Amino acid sequence: MILNLEKLMKFDLVDDLESKIKDEGKTDMLIEFLKLCQQIQSVDQFIRECPAYPGSTDKIRRSELVSSVGATLAIEGTKLTKEEIELSLQKADLKEVLEKKEQETHNTKIAYDYIRELVTQTKKKYVYKEKHIKQIHKHITDNIDYGLNVPGGYRDINPIYGEPPRRSLCRTKGEVEMTISKFIGWLNKESQGLLSGNRFARAIMAHYYLVEIHPFGDGNGRTARTLEALILFVNKINDYCFWSLANFWSANRSEYIVHLGNIRPTCNVWDFIMWGLKGYLKEVERIKGLVLNKAKQLMLMDYVRWLLANKKHQKREKKINKRIEGIIELLTHIGEMPLDKFLSNPQIKALYYKRSGPTRYRDFEKMKNIGLIRIYEKDNTKYIGPNYQLLEYLKYKV
Repeated sequence: MILNLEKLMKFDLVDDLESKIKDEGKTDMLIEFLKLCQQIQSVDQFIRECPAYPGSTDKIRRSELVSSVGATLAIEGTKLTKEEIELSLQKADLKEVLEKKEQETHNTKIAYDYIRELVTQTKKKYVYKEKHIKQIHKHITDNIDYGLNVPGGYRDINPIYGEPPRRSLCRTKGEVEMTISKFIGWLNKESQGLLSGNRFARAIMAHYYLVEIHPFGDGNGRTARTLEALILFVNKINDYCFWSLANFWSANRSEYIVHLGNIRPTCNVWDFIMWGLKGYLKEVERIKGLVLNKAKQLMLMDYVRWLLANKKHQKREKKINKRIEGIIELLTHIGEMPLDKFLSNPQIKALYYKRSGPTRYRDFEKMKNIGLIRIYEKDNTKYIGPNYQLLEYLKYKV
């Protein structure tokens, strides 16, 4: 069956899929789906139960924001480094004139800020509204010339888009308005289905449906991905550190485009939903890794400070100084890197200003012997890094 406008406006592709699975007795598909959802929920539960560490949690949030902004723009062909994104955001804060790609960066951040504020300021149950989707689009495309695009306004033409090139099933502005109205109804509709009532599947399908409707002159993909992020945030998925799935879509752009393009000619959304779920799992596991790494950094520094505070009671081989504390703090912040590059760091040079080479050698040998650092060789290059394995067997009284 090929998707047409009449079928699109029913927004029942997931209901049809679930009915077909049950009719054909393919319970293994539902088990696979539920198992994947459970894995995501378990990792997400771990993240939510982790305490928010002052300063460090903000750094993770900022990093994820920058990463998500860069990813959603990269899908559209605007590729920026994290440094370029940070610089764009700084220029925007200073009200400087922005180039197009810098304006796109700033706009995307504003859109993400908007949906966070939209949800956190809603005291009762959040209700999806057409004006919210329009406002997201306005934020994303404001102050940028995209030809016939009107920020926050529906298109008057039906442009060609996507790979392979196609036009929206909503040919006119009137059809867009009618379809969006039904789409909002679907977003707010409660469903008891295993698939249709699932928050992950709903976020993925909302993303697809908005791309298919293609209501705006430009910025439809970014608006759809931001709407997906909104649904995840509404459902408290990883509210420890707000994120969107843009990182996964961007890292797998070719597959992403193929999956989106395969639904219209088949009306089969199973592959896209399952692939998207695997992306969710990959993303929350990545966030879990960041949270665990931050906990390890804090634990290692806690031990270093304990050693320093109790050095009078330590054996000679465990007595450390303020220089070592500074070295470990820097190392936990920047992570593993070539030893030569680390030693040339201005902070390290400052620590050993007017001190002899043997002093530095003794400090690094002591850190290695105590187990605070790892120095190893890879590809004929020596590397240094914090030794978090020490935490697995470390015992000390607080």
